[in-house]
Amino acid sequence: MRFKISLAQINPILGDIEKNLVKHIEFTEKAIVEGSEVVVFPELSLTGYTLRDLTYEVALKADSDFFKPLKEISKNIDIILGFVEKGEDKITYNSSMYLSNGEIKLVYRKMFPPTHGLFEEMRFFGKGNSYKSLVTDYGKVAVIICRDFFHPTLLSLAYLDNVDFVFAISNMPLRGTKGERPHIQDTVENTSNVYTNLFGFFIIYVNRVGFEDGLGFFGGSFIQGPTGKYIAKAELFNESLVTGEVNTEDIYRKRVSFPLLREEEKEVLLRNLEKLIGGDND
Repeated sequence: MRFKISLAQINPILGDIEKNLVKHIEFTEKAIVEGSEVVVFPELSLTGYTLRDLTYEVALKADSDFFKPLKEISKNIDIILGFVEKGEDKITYNSSMYLSNGEIKLVYRKMFPPTHGLFEEMRFFGKGNSYKSLVTDYGKVAVIICRDFFHPTLLSLAYLDNVDFVFAISNMPLRGTKGERPHIQDTVENTSNVYTNLFGFFIIYVNRVGFEDGLGFFGGSFIQGPTGKYIAKAELFNESLVTGEVNTEDIYRKRVSFPLLREEEKEVLLRNLEKLIGGDND
């Protein structure tokens, strides 16, 4: 199956969910014109990142009427976005949402919010504790958020779940460059190279651009296939919509030539994890 995915590498306006909603609709309409089946926005795309005391003000319940315009347009294209979720447990979460056919199909809460150095997410967000996947018309997908991408345990769950597409939405800030290229971009792409080649799924990574409170975000969004080939890449630092065509047959070709999933023993893994959790590593 061949179809198109659009990467909406945007620069959200900090704390202004109404204007950001308009931008989401504009970029989604462009993706529809380009013939895409899916459009993907960055982490916290509806709110911006350095919210601090604004976090509660922009938090939304997943069933909020605010999402009605996005539900309507999702009848024509699947939409993945980031928002601050007002949890039923009275905790705010850094969450992603998958909309399709006029409905919210999945809400996922970031499992590994960083709180060190320039990051302070756990001062304002709770920590998700549940891996999730979703079966779509084009395959099984998982949606993860920024720091989650660097935790192989979480990506291994997607692999063991036989996921076809991992959507990683991000607010990755710039921290030093190698020439004109951000150091952290090398880390992201090297990590993606490992996952695509070992796990045999597509990775769709969407990072924001722009500046907030002294942080600069570099973009560099991409689609990478199961063999490691880059299908689409967005330029650095500029807001843009980039579209690439994927072919799900690439998953089969990779997994036939490198059948790691077929060799896995989930029960053995489970037994050994239980031993480690119990402190028995003999």
